[in-house]
Amino acid sequence: MFKINSEKQLMSLVNAAQVLTSTLDINQVLEKLMSEVLHVIEGADAGVLFMLNTETNRLVAKHAIGYDLAYLKKIHLASNEGMTGKVFSQKQAFRFHSSSDVTESMADLFPQYEENYTKAVGNFSYPKSAVCAPLLDKSNSCIGVLTIVNFSGDTQFENSDLTMLQAFANQSSIAIENAKLFTQNERSKRIYNALTQVSLTRGRLSDMIDTLASLLGQSVAIMTDFYDLLIASSPTAKFATDILKEQKSIHLDKVVQQCVRHQVYIPIKNETYVSYLFPIHTERGVIGVLLIVMNQHLQMDPLDLFAVEQASALFALQLAEEEKELENSFKYDGYLLQQLLSSNFNSFYKRQEAHQTSHYLCATLQLDGSTYHVAQTKKMQHQFSKLLYRLTRLFSLPVFISEHDLHYHFLFMNNLRVSVEQFKERIQDFFVLLEKDSTKYNSLSFIVGLGRHFDTIENIFSSYRDSTKCIDYLQTLEQAPFIISYDKLGPYTLFLNNDPQEMAEYVGLKLGPIIEYDNQHKTDLLYTLKLFFEHNQNRKKTAEACFVHLNTIKYRLQTIFSLIEIDEQNGKTMFELNLAIYMFSYLQNIKLAKTDKG
Repeated sequence: MFKINSEKQLMSLVNAAQVLTSTLDINQVLEKLMSEVLHVIEGADAGVLFMLNTETNRLVAKHAIGYDLAYLKKIHLASNEGMTGKVFSQKQAFRFHSSSDVTESMADLFPQYEENYTKAVGNFSYPKSAVCAPLLDKSNSCIGVLTIVNFSGDTQFENSDLTMLQAFANQSSIAIENAKLFTQNERSKRIYNALTQVSLTRGRLSDMIDTLASLLGQSVAIMTDFYDLLIASSPTAKFATDILKEQKSIHLDKVVQQCVRHQVYIPIKNETYVSYLFPIHTERGVIGVLLIVMNQHLQMDPLDLFAVEQASALFALQLAEEEKELENSFKYDGYLLQQLLSSNFNSFYKRQEAHQTSHYLCATLQLDGSTYHVAQTKKMQHQFSKLLYRLTRLFSLPVFISEHDLHYHFLFMNNLRVSVEQFKERIQDFFVLLEKDSTKYNSLSFIVGLGRHFDTIENIFSSYRDSTKCIDYLQTLEQAPFIISYDKLGPYTLFLNNDPQEMAEYVGLKLGPIIEYDNQHKTDLLYTLKLFFEHNQNRKKTAEACFVHLNTIKYRLQTIFSLIEIDEQNGKTMFELNLAIYMFSYLQNIKLAKTDKG
C-alpha cells in the first residue's frame, strides 16, 4: 500500500481512473495515460510505454511523449535489455537515481537501437534519472513497461514517484485489457459482417481481397498453386509475390505441398517485411496461396487469423468455381474437336475463329502413368491438366484440346499474320514449356506427336492420324525424344501399321547374309552399309565417318555386295536394301522398348 503525499497526486489518480474508464479505444487509453502521468509526476520530461509483442517476445514502443515515436518503434527490446527489459523480466518497479545508473542499465543496448534512440531523442543523451513500472495482467504476467525520464537533471525522482507510477501502471493494465476485449469483440463483429456481406453479394475476387486488406490493415495477394499472381491489393503485395516466386519458391512449395501455414521474411525497398502464407484449399487439394504482407515488427493477432480463416473459405469457393468454369470451357472445346474428327463441321463453323484461320495442325500427347498406381496417376493427371490449361491461356494462338484417358488431342489454329514456319515453331515452344513446367511441378512425363499442317478444316483427320503415328513410333524407341514431328519420321511411317513378323522376314531376305557374317566374324558390315547410305553412297565420306582408310571401306563394300549378290549400280535394288536397313533399325527399337518395359 502506498501513501498519497499531495492533493495533486490524489486528484490525478481520480482523474486517471475517470479517464481510463471513459473510453474503450485503446489508442485513446494510451494517450490519456501518458499525458496524466507526465502531469502529476514532478520533473517528468518524457515518457514511453513499451508493450509485449507475444509472437516475437519483444518489447515494442506503443505510445510516447517527448520522443519521436517513429524511431522508438524500430527498437525491439529483449526481455532483459536496457532499463525497460530489466523491469519487465523482474516484474517490479525500479528507480534509476542518476545518469550513471541509467547509463549502466542501458550498456547492453543493441548498437542499432542506440542509433534509433538518439534519433528519437534528438541528440544522444541518456536521461539523468528515470522511473519504470511493469504492467501486470490478472495472471501476474507482465504485458508492458511504463517509463518516465528526466533529461534536465534539475529534479531527482523519489520513491513516492515510483509508487505513484506503479499505481498508474496498475490502473492502466486493467484499462488496456478492457479496451482489448472490447476492441476484439467489436472487430470480430466487423469481420463477420464484412465477410458475410461480400459472400452474400457474390463479390468478385477483387472485392474479397479489398475487404480482407481493409479488415487487416495490411497488403494482401492471392497466387495460384503454380505461383502465378491472381490479384494483389497493393504494389507492396505484388512485389512480395515476385520475390517469392523468383527467389523463395521453396517456401511456396511447402505451403502447397504440405497444406500448412508458413511465414518468410522479404526485403522490399530497404525495409524488411514478413509475408504470412496460407493455403487456399478444397477437398481436392491446395488450389492457391493467400499472402498477408506486413512490416516485420508487426504480428497477426487471433482476430487477424480468424479473418484469414473466414476469407480463405470464400477464396476457395471462388477459385474452385473459376477452375470449374475453365474446365467446362475446355471440355466444350474438346467436344468441338471430337465433332471435327467425326467429320461434323457445323458447330465449328459457327465459331468466329473458324473464319480467321489460315492453317491448322493436330498434335497428340500421351502421359506416362506406368510408374504410379491408379489413384496417384489420376491425381497427378488432374495436376497436369491444370498446368495445360494454364499454359493454353498464355498461348498466343487458339487451340482446342480433347482429353481421353491418358491421351490429349490438340487442334492448333493459325491466323493470317503468322507464317507456317512460325506457326510450327510456336507449337514446338508450347510443348517445350509444358515439358519444363511438368518437370518443375513433378507432374507426369509425356510424349508428343505433331501431325502435318493443313489448310482446310476438312483435312483434319489426316493430321490427327499423323500425330498418332508419331506416338506409335516414339513408343518403339528405348530413349525417345519427348516430341517428334511427322515430317521427321521419314520411311518409318511405312512400318508403323505393318506386321513385325513380315518385316522381319523381309529383313532376313535382304540383309540376312550380312547379319550372319557380322555375328560369325565379329565385324560391322551392316553398320558400314548403313553409314554408306546415310552419306549418299559416298565412299570417302563413309570412310571418314567410320574413322578408317578409304581402301578399308572399299573392301568392306566389296564383301557386302558379294555376300548378298547385288549390283550397286541398280537403283531399285539399292533402294530396297536401304529400306531393309530402316526396317531392321525399326524392329530393333521395338525389341529394345519391349525389353525395357519388361
